[in-house]
Amino acid sequence: MGSIVAEQAGINLYSEYSLHEQLKEYLAKPGDRLEALIEGKVIDLVRVDGELVEVQTGHLGQLKPKVLELAGKGRRVRVVYPISAERTLRRLDPATDELISVRKSPKRGTVYSLFDELVHAPELISARNVTVEVLIVKSVETKTRDGSGSWWRRGDRMVDKELVEVLSSRSFRTQNQWLALIPKSLVPPWTSTALGEALGIGPERARRILYCFCRAGLLVELGMVGRRKTFEKTRPSRKRKNGIRGE
Repeated sequence: MGSIVAEQAGINLYSEYSLHEQLKEYLAKPGDRLEALIEGKVIDLVRVDGELVEVQTGHLGQLKPKVLELAGKGRRVRVVYPISAERTLRRLDPATDELISVRKSPKRGTVYSLFDELVHAPELISARNVTVEVLIVKSVETKTRDGSGSWWRRGDRMVDKELVEVLSSRSFRTQNQWLALIPKSLVPPWTSTALGEALGIGPERARRILYCFCRAGLLVELGMVGRRKTFEKTRPSRKRKNGIRGE
């Protein structure tokens, strides 16, 4: 990160995995302020042009109140969220911390994986002054089964997450940028089944996309086809009423 020094040393740093710090280093540009206090809140990066950049490697719902408050005060906020297209899984011996296994995860994240978290913060889609940037990355996760992890992780504890490479990025700010995720070839009204098939994803994730767009005011629910809800784009008058951004 060169000569950039954290202005609020020790704040928000103690709980970060390496991935978070490495992404800030990747994103930082000359003149940026690191861990700066703005509106009483510590911001990951403050751009020279005033844009506030928050890197979130975990739960978007936890970041939502902070982002919406800052954006509501007229601050431009960029939420950067990494998704692993390739993950290497490392496991340590809980007694000695020695490396006992390394393998590639069969799971491959895509931009549509964003909605697994965005379902808890769909307001970020329609909020003014907010840009969501997805970074597709290669990463390494190191775990140990020392029993201190949650039951659904079978006692695994995450030791660290590390960045290997940033493969690509995609930013979303306007309604057209968000709705571009729905293929033009897909004729409305849309169902989760049809959208999932068109995108090559499961109907559950497709359902999350439609839910988020509906909550954000980009889509409106029409009714049911069998057991599936149907959606179409919100009419222009409704977009203006809900304050949804256009171009």
